[in-house]
Amino acid sequence: MAALVALAQKAWSARQLLLLVLVPLVLLPLVFALPPKEGRCLFVVLVMAVYWCTEALPLAVTALLPIVLFPFLGILPSNQVCSQYFLDTNFLFLSGLVMASAIEEWNLHRRIALKVLILVGVQPTRLILGMMVTTAFLSMWLSNTASTAMMLPIASAILKSLFGQKELQKDPGRQGEENAAAVRRNGLHTVPTEMQFLASTEGGHAEESEVQLDLPADSMEEEEKEYHKNVWKGFLISIPYSASIGGTATLTGTAPNLILLGQLKSFFPQCDVVNFGSWFIFAFPLMLLFLLVGWLWISFLYVGISFRGWRKKKSELRADAENKARALIQEEFQNLGPTKFAEQAVFILFCAFAVLLFSRDPKFIPGWASFFTPGFISDAVTGVTIVIILFFFPSQKPSFKWWFDFKAPTTKTEPLLSWKKAQETVPWNIILLLGGGFAMAKGCEESGLSSWIGGQLHPLEHVPPVLAVLLITIVISFFTEFASNTATIIIFLPILAELSLSLFSYHQYLLL
Repeated sequence: MAALVALAQKAWSARQLLLLVLVPLVLLPLVFALPPKEGRCLFVVLVMAVYWCTEALPLAVTALLPIVLFPFLGILPSNQVCSQYFLDTNFLFLSGLVMASAIEEWNLHRRIALKVLILVGVQPTRLILGMMVTTAFLSMWLSNTASTAMMLPIASAILKSLFGQKELQKDPGRQGEENAAAVRRNGLHTVPTEMQFLASTEGGHAEESEVQLDLPADSMEEEEKEYHKNVWKGFLISIPYSASIGGTATLTGTAPNLILLGQLKSFFPQCDVVNFGSWFIFAFPLMLLFLLVGWLWISFLYVGISFRGWRKKKSELRADAENKARALIQEEFQNLGPTKFAEQAVFILFCAFAVLLFSRDPKFIPGWASFFTPGFISDAVTGVTIVIILFFFPSQKPSFKWWFDFKAPTTKTEPLLSWKKAQETVPWNIILLLGGGFAMAKGCEESGLSSWIGGQLHPLEHVPPVLAVLLITIVISFFTEFASNTATIIIFLPILAELSLSLFSYHQYLLL
């Protein structure tokens, strides 16, 4: 028995290597069971799908497999494969990532978040609303991950001010060493103090937690403790949820939206319905609706919303906690100091970025791109134009007197964003991931695999379109529980594009 357990442990430790070797061997019969070109392409697609879902290879590395496998298997020549990795859609997404780096560099996101929280108030339901609105707004222009990472430290500080933190009797340095040793011993990631509190109280063992509320235990009722714990949960859950919701409002908000745009251009070259402006008009109202429903649901579950509760007088404990939170938010906002020239410049360029993308070709009225040669100006041109300005626009207010003051220092003026900073902060792997999805779609189209799959799905032609959309939505939503949204969209969109040709006269309906 011991030998069997040891063998299982060894297999688990080497699971990535085993997947890399066994998955192609298991799927190899597909190459011979299907028509030659379609079978080879399906083999590559399924291998990449399994690697993406299991992360046997890093996601970006798996996205590079078409560059190797498609030419060797005779599916696509290398020049056609490699060109898919730098389409204009990729550059549109890249421009959004670089803009996010500039916003983060000058703490503009922090100023916006704190200002919104000051306006909405410090009651828990209002704070959750303020955090969700701010996170959703940032996520419209930045990636979901970046927006969440920016907002969590702010939420952490507010939670500490709401409930306080008892001074620990242990020496801080020694405690830090003990925590680090425990992390290494258990193979866990470092968890913030408030997350430790949640983890310890979720199972009903609050007495084992090292983090205690800054209130005497005998004076706090159980109901108040439970309320505090639920507010912690609601706060922390609201941020990633609102980031996911906000990312749906714009094309640059999340990678799947841009993958859809690229696939539409690949499968339906004459389709120019979807661009930044038309997508915003379609998705922004839905985003607001989902954000409202999400806020109401989180508030109902974790904070409690009742019309009678609004008329009740707040306890002294809650009133004191809210006063502390209000003071902390004001203090943090004051610590930012007056608005710097660089912040103003980044904000103006950010607004120009959004307005120019929206007004390029909004469809309901002629956009500014109509003044140029038709088809020459895309959203990528607009985004990259604004981004280039970030790399040379000065971060200090320019002065004409400096040129005539020969005693003035001749130090070099730093731009709003340096290339070194962009290299460090931009997640370049996502660009490769997008390219891998476009290369896969191109291979499916050129090999005839999409047509072959569409032929196998002919029985669905008799299914009502509304029911078909419902079934496909359920399947894909279930699939995203095990794989990333980006990988799921890359896998399913080529199949759905071919299916839409059979089921719908308006092909974009199913893909959306």
